[in-house]
Amino acid sequence: MKILLKGFVLFACIFSSCGGNNSIIRKSPEELKRELKTEEHLNYGKYLIVQTNRADYKFWTDNYSIKGYINSSASLARFKDIVLKVTFKTETDTELNSIDFTLYKFIEPNSKTDFEIRTKIPSACRKYNVQIKTVVPVD
Repeated sequence: MKILLKGFVLFACIFSSCGGNNSIIRKSPEELKRELKTEEHLNYGKYLIVQTNRADYKFWTDNYSIKGYINSSASLARFKDIVLKVTFKTETDTELNSIDFTLYKFIEPNSKTDFEIRTKIPSACRKYNVQIKTVVPVD
């Protein structure tokens, strides 16, 4: 009986080791691309960065013009219709107001897209912040 048990264990060990690393399922390049694109779409905050250059007062329109750009470091993901949230703050970082602006442009992978926001700024505003609120992924 012991010999039979030892033979079975030996057979099981040999049989299970035959597969080795060949039993690992390899993903196709298309599957890997699809996974990366999905990752970039779901975690757009890692791949889309907003930078503002300045806010200039336009006397003839009585508005401020906030200029900047969105830098995309995504490898494959495209985006569109980005909602930017502009938050106006006092000198002591008290939030005065926030306004949403939709940027109706396509953001391509590894690109830089300029934008301009024209708005009124509260009189007590000394600082402002622009961040991405939502995006629409493009397939």
